[in-house]
Formats: sequence, C-alpha cells, structure tokens
Amino acid sequence: MRMRLGPLDFVRVEEGSAWVGSDRGGWMYAGQRPRFEARLPAFSIMEHRLTKAEVANLVQNEVNGSDDVHTGVDGALLGAVCAAVTTFVESDLEVRPPTLAEWTHAQRLGLISAPSGELEVLADAPFSDHRGAPMDGRPRPFTHAGPLREHLACLEVHPKRDHVVATSSVPMDRRLPGTVLRLVVAPRRDGPMRTVPKEADRVGNLRSELSSTLLIGVVPSFLIPVVRGFGSYALEGWANLLFGGLVVGFLSGAVWRPRRPSITWDEGVVQDASPARNDSQ
Repeated sequence: MRMRLGPLDFVRVEEGSAWVGSDRGGWMYAGQRPRFEARLPAFSIMEHRLTKAEVANLVQNEVNGSDDVHTGVDGALLGAVCAAVTTFVESDLEVRPPTLAEWTHAQRLGLISAPSGELEVLADAPFSDHRGAPMDGRPRPFTHAGPLREHLACLEVHPKRDHVVATSSVPMDRRLPGTVLRLVVAPRRDGPMRTVPKEADRVGNLRSELSSTLLIGVVPSFLIPVVRGFGSYALEGWANLLFGGLVVGFLSGAVWRPRRPSITWDEGVVQDASPARNDSQ
C-alpha cells in the first residue's frame, strides 16, 4: 500500500521481525555483533532517497529542483524536511530517517533500493556494536557526551553485494558530500524498551578464543614437523613451534572464529526508555 505526503511517496512496511547484524565471529565483524531479533510495528518508508526537487519543494531556501538525489545533509536540513512532512501526519506518528532495524527490514522485503556508494543517514545515535540497541526498531538513543552528539549513524551498502552493509557515523553540524536521506513515518515509541543485553558472555568468548587458537595454530604447528619426518624438532624446538602457533592462531581471529550466538526477542532486557535527542524533530 502506498501513500503520498506532500511531494513524497511512501510504501507501507507491515509489522514483523528482522534479524539485524551478523553472527560471524571474526574480529573484523565485531561492530556488527551481536546479531539480534528486532520486532517492528507497521511503518511507511520512502522507496528512494530524497531528490533535489523534493527537498526544494519542502524547504524554501533550497532552490535546485532537479530529479537527482540530494546529497549533503546536516541537522538543519534534516529538521526542516521532517518538520515540513510532519504537518501531513497524525500526532501519534513521527517523521524521521529510518533506524538500522527499519532499513534492514524494508530492504530485505525488497521495498527499498540500496544506496550503493552513498552514506545514508539513519535516526540512530552512533554506535560501535549492537550492545544496548533497542529491539523494537525505535531510534537508538544518545548515551554518551562529547563530539559524537553532533553525529548520527549512517550506512553504506557494498557496490556489488547489496546484502553487505557497513555502518559508521556522519556529522550533522555541516553538510558532508555524499550523504543522502530518506524518511519514514512510524508510530511513536516512548515507553519502556527492550534492548540487546550490554554484557557479552566473556567466559564463553575467552573459551572459544583459546580453543580456536589451539586448534588452528598450536596443534598444526607441532603436527607439521612430525608429519614431514622431523619429529625430534617437535621436542627440541617446542618453544619456537609454540610461539609460531600462537601467532598464527591469534592472527586467524581477524577473519574467522566460530559463529556467536544470536539474541532473540525473549532474551532482550526490558528497561525504561532514556531521553534521546532527535534531530528530526
């Protein structure tokens, strides 16, 4: 189902569950962990990023009216665009960029196109991993003071593999080239929220790290000279073999470790919603 609000077209996204993040164990995937289940209410989202013509229609001091995607987003433009569209919606709805969970859900349903090579602004506060993330799709609140309070999270899709998404942050105090924007119309969620547990299973992770280092690095380091007929060196040069095995096992953790457990909805932690700054309001 589609709806039009002013100059913008939105497509409805039905309520449902979305798995956000990755369960891959390598260190290079640490920022995408833990993988968690988000349960989202129905909402509406723009199929495409805002064009220059749409922005000019909504914001008076924007005069370029072409159909190209509008690039360069800051907090002032974001607030002005959201305020203009808010006049067309009911009071129990909010207009803002999508959260990572909403974007992921809509993209996997095939309702939105991937902004390959662009930085799409999200409604979430910047984050280094998914610990503490809301599991109902609401914007991730700001929990730290400092320069990052002038930033919002953003995402970039791999140019050739649209299922590969990287997240980072962009400043909102200036217009950064390449930043783009799409909007959602979603129910307000101001009550207690269910979040991803902030504490990881440190003992389990350490056990996995030790066993992986042993099996990938140390054991092969001793077996190789034995298989090649140099069994005596496995005894005489054990210190070198042990050190080499530890180095190989340790470095292998950058790209591979056993998959980490995913966090289901029922495993989330219910807590009061903390106040969050929302630049779109």
